[in-house]
This record gives sequence, structure tokens and C-alpha cells, in this order.
Amino acid sequence: MSMPDLQKQLKNSRQELFNLRFQMATGQLANHRQIRLVRNSLAQILTEIHMKERDSGEGQAAVAVAEAPKPRRRRAAAEEKR
Repeated sequence: MSMPDLQKQLKNSRQELFNLRFQMATGQLANHRQIRLVRNSLAQILTEIHMKERDSGEGQAAVAVAEAPKPRRRRAAAEEKR
């Protein structure tokens, strides 16, 4: 599934979860199991989104780490000032 589709599903699932929680608070929710099902589907969507982001950014992260300068230690910096 593409990222825009996943983002749309994520938004719809969050809205549905909000509506179910609202119904539960007002006493209108007939089936409490619906909340669990929506939370599970929400977790699956988020997992798929995170996996796609990790796969697409995995090569970029390795390059960024290799290019980043090594931070200087404070002790060494203090000794240089003396």
C-alpha cells in the first residue's frame, strides 16, 4: 500500500477510535470489543508506515552518520586551553 493510502487509513482509524471512546463515555457504545479491534488495526497501520520509513531512510541514515564530525571530549578541550 502506498504512503498516502496509509496516511488516509491512519487518519480514519484515529477518528473512528475517537468516536468509539466518545460513545463509550456517553454510554452509547454497544460492543466494547470494537475499541480493541480499531486499536489493533491502528497499530498495524503504524507498523507498516514505520517499516516503510525505515526502509526508505536506511541508506540515508548511514551516510549521515559517516559524514557527521566526531564530537570533541570536554576534557581534551579543557586541556588545550591551558
